[in-house]
Amino acid sequence: MSFHCFKLSKKFIFLIHWRQSCWQSLQLSAPLLVLGLFFEALNSSCLQPSSFFYQILNLRKWHWLIELAAATSALSQICFSAFLLLLCMTTASFQMQQCRSIVSNRSEMLQSSLAAVLLLLTISYSHRIFSIGAGLNWLGGQATLLESILVGLLGAGTCYGLHRLFKRKNWTLQLWQITLAALLEGGLIREANHFLQYDHWFIASSLSRLSLGNYQLPGIVTASGQSILNTLLLWVGAISPGNIAADFSDDAANSVNLAAALTKNSLKDLPQPLNLHSLLGSYALLGGTSQLLALLLVVLLVGKQQQQKIAKLNIIPVFFNLNSGFLAGLPIFFNWQLLCPLLLAPLVSIWLAAAAIIFNFLPPAVYPIPNGTPALLGAFMGTDGSWRVLVFTLLLLLISMLIYYPFVKATLSRQTLKEAATFA
Repeated sequence: MSFHCFKLSKKFIFLIHWRQSCWQSLQLSAPLLVLGLFFEALNSSCLQPSSFFYQILNLRKWHWLIELAAATSALSQICFSAFLLLLCMTTASFQMQQCRSIVSNRSEMLQSSLAAVLLLLTISYSHRIFSIGAGLNWLGGQATLLESILVGLLGAGTCYGLHRLFKRKNWTLQLWQITLAALLEGGLIREANHFLQYDHWFIASSLSRLSLGNYQLPGIVTASGQSILNTLLLWVGAISPGNIAADFSDDAANSVNLAAALTKNSLKDLPQPLNLHSLLGSYALLGGTSQLLALLLVVLLVGKQQQQKIAKLNIIPVFFNLNSGFLAGLPIFFNWQLLCPLLLAPLVSIWLAAAAIIFNFLPPAVYPIPNGTPALLGAFMGTDGSWRVLVFTLLLLLISMLIYYPFVKATLSRQTLKEAATFA
């Protein structure tokens, strides 16, 4: 029995330590992502006509900002695409490195990276028209981090399987085998996605349709359920590189509230005070999904030197709800030890905000806010500048930090993080 289990584990040795390979590849690729997020933060908060600082500082008289916005948008998409490509390659390479019984030199790691790149390019291939900017969304605007990781793991699996089937072949023949196998697999995935009408990326296209706002549920139930769903998607990496908190200001319930507020010129006695915008969008997205601004501040307080360095690099992007660089820098994806606070922090914020609105301590956020609004000012501007709301938002941030603190203290300082941080 034990011999059979040994043979079975040896057969599936490829699947061992896959999570460690993902963490290593994310940390190695993270600098490209952070650079792209800086460009994205500049564009979304300052350079677009609908952005926060563009409207606050009245920058419309500076016509050259239009060209700068186009340049920063292109640079961010280039960085995101390069990050996803590097993430795919390094995931395949690190995963093959785990297979000590197969990998005898670096050529196998290079072959697995080649297979992953061919898969990625085959799946994401499209007719690119650079004259109208269509090529800018090649990877950065469509693929998620999870898809790039899965393609990398599939590339490593392809190389691993071919090595087990065809042993002692010369390097040239192995290269052709890997190339043909990767093109065949990529073509099959692409055709399956086309048949299912999911365009190039199955996960990105299908998950974009997941929204509880389309159902007639109580506001606090909808906000809590959507928060749990968003956190789970974030935890498995099903987010795009330029992850920006969703805007719920135009959902049906908030539209009714907005019309009533404009008619009465007051935020009192609104028809549906508890909705996605007034709860989730206003109080549970401080630093993006899962209140990651609180996690970043806790890491700055109690983290090790390498962790604090990652947090400092991501302060500005996270402050504008661009948190994917922080997620990539620390082992948060697929980390069971951090799933509880990731779920709990936004839920507590939603419940406390709902209680404050029900007892008329706070007015519900109704008004739409400009793109790129800093995380702490969302509810403040959504209530037309209520100072009680701003103080309450800071209180929720402190409570979220208290929720994260014991988990961060117990997990991010362990040997698992030390091993992953050596590759950063």
